[in-house]
Amino acid sequence: MEIALGTAVMLGIIAVLLSWETDLQKKHFLKDKKEQADRMYRLSVIKDLQEKTSYTTDAEKIIDIAVNSLGNFLGYSVISSMVIKDNTLIFKAYLEEQIGKNYIDNIQKSMLSSLSGFLKNIPEKIDKRIYGLTLNDNFGTAYLSSLHVPFIIDNRVIGLIHLSSIKASLYSEKDMEILRQIAETAALSMNRFSQAIDIENHKFTSLISSINDGIFMSDNKNNLFFINDSAKKILKINQENIGFFNIADVLSENINLAREINEVITSNKPYVRKGMVIGNYILDIIITPVDKDKVSVVLRDMTGYKEQEVSKEDVVHTMIHELRSPITTIRDSSELLISTKDFEEDKKLKFLKIIHQQAKKVLGQIGSILDTAKLDAGKLVLQKTKGDIAKLIKDEIQTFMPQAERKNISLNFEILTKSLPEISFDEIRISQVIDNLLSNGIKFTPEGGRIKVRLDYKVIPPVLDGISPMEEFLSLDKYIIVSVSDNGAGIAPSQQKLLFSKYTQAKDASEKLAILGTGLGLYLVRGIVESHEGRIWVKSAPGQGATFFFTLPATNNAKPSYDVPKPATTPLAKLSQTVN
Repeated sequence: MEIALGTAVMLGIIAVLLSWETDLQKKHFLKDKKEQADRMYRLSVIKDLQEKTSYTTDAEKIIDIAVNSLGNFLGYSVISSMVIKDNTLIFKAYLEEQIGKNYIDNIQKSMLSSLSGFLKNIPEKIDKRIYGLTLNDNFGTAYLSSLHVPFIIDNRVIGLIHLSSIKASLYSEKDMEILRQIAETAALSMNRFSQAIDIENHKFTSLISSINDGIFMSDNKNNLFFINDSAKKILKINQENIGFFNIADVLSENINLAREINEVITSNKPYVRKGMVIGNYILDIIITPVDKDKVSVVLRDMTGYKEQEVSKEDVVHTMIHELRSPITTIRDSSELLISTKDFEEDKKLKFLKIIHQQAKKVLGQIGSILDTAKLDAGKLVLQKTKGDIAKLIKDEIQTFMPQAERKNISLNFEILTKSLPEISFDEIRISQVIDNLLSNGIKFTPEGGRIKVRLDYKVIPPVLDGISPMEEFLSLDKYIIVSVSDNGAGIAPSQQKLLFSKYTQAKDASEKLAILGTGLGLYLVRGIVESHEGRIWVKSAPGQGATFFFTLPATNNAKPSYDVPKPATTPLAKLSQTVN
């Protein structure tokens, strides 16, 4: 009996021990499984962090990404960051739990103290940003647990990441390791991308500045690394697999390319050869050293420039002709007045008006030439004052009404908005712009045609039937837009490209108009508009008229800047104004 009882007790003890061992193994298994899952999750977050930070060198953005990633692992009341950017210390704090202002102040002091241990000069300007819950001084005023780690780029501390909590003893060594790993991963990604950018910038610096020219890159071993389409076009090389010797053969009559490349690499000095004739092109060739054994070669197309020089000479002759004609008229009229003693008053007045008109014409031509010279020299000074652009346009249109009536052209003005901002501009210069556009419109519009001037205010510049240089706007909001439309012969696309260049004039599609001019008008107009930080462009097609647009930046909120008039017919029965 006793033996049986002892045996039962022993079996019970063994069963308990086996059960305890099983439970212990199960706990270890679950613990290992959880640790493995945590490790896998941490690796996935770190991988995601690497991907998000791999293509930026903005330290503030990278620290923000790192801070967001930490929320997946660690608890906190407030997570903060401090980074130096553009001589400013940016301090950010995200409140996960309700805390008071003193809490934030203590974090800021602690982080500044830590940062001063790494850096000698800390910017005095602090940009403080608080996110998440609102501050409430009825809640926590001091943190009881904290962690922080420096953010290091190129062995230089540029910021800190700080976690804190109102709970005591919240963080462990393991938490510190996670924080350090996240910061190091973000910094490493930024370092790698920054180094890659530096290398590529060093290789392609000379290419970026002249991308519209023919460009190729080679080395002293006759390897061709890159050639753009412009170079292929200039050299007339159409084959797919282009090699160094294909290029050297085309240039062989003008230059020994391999020899010059070796000399540039050896001397580490650029080589320039001007005025080379290759087929129909006149080229300047520039060979610039890149790295230790490579060069970039730029084929600068000077053909258009040379053609413009010829065109410039033609324009000079035209200008002489245009100046000679009114000066001759002034001379003949004045001689007639001087030599004739008994001139009737009405005839005398007639000749004096002729002299006055021709003198104004001469002064206008000379003024355009002088203004163009100032523009080229960067000395075109603007006298900006706040004014009413609508009133200015109406006044300018009135001066052109007689010319429009002589050709039976309707000249209308339409305001497309009820409110216009009062903007700052140079009234004399903007008057020149409007005068030129109206003068061209009347000049190239046939008898019985129409010209419409529109004025609008757009918060975002519109895309006008797909024709708008949106990428060229200095900003994307608050612009006054003026347009001048006609139903004349229109302008071919090939001429539109040169329209705002110096010494060029548009010709109508039928070539019926052959009106002489200096070719400086639209060049000067563009310079004036761009000096106001605006832009000018044209929309036109042969036979469909032309519309010129220009913008002026409006820095104030839209407000009425003129008394809204009732639509009325002018004495000349041509000018109309519509306010929508």
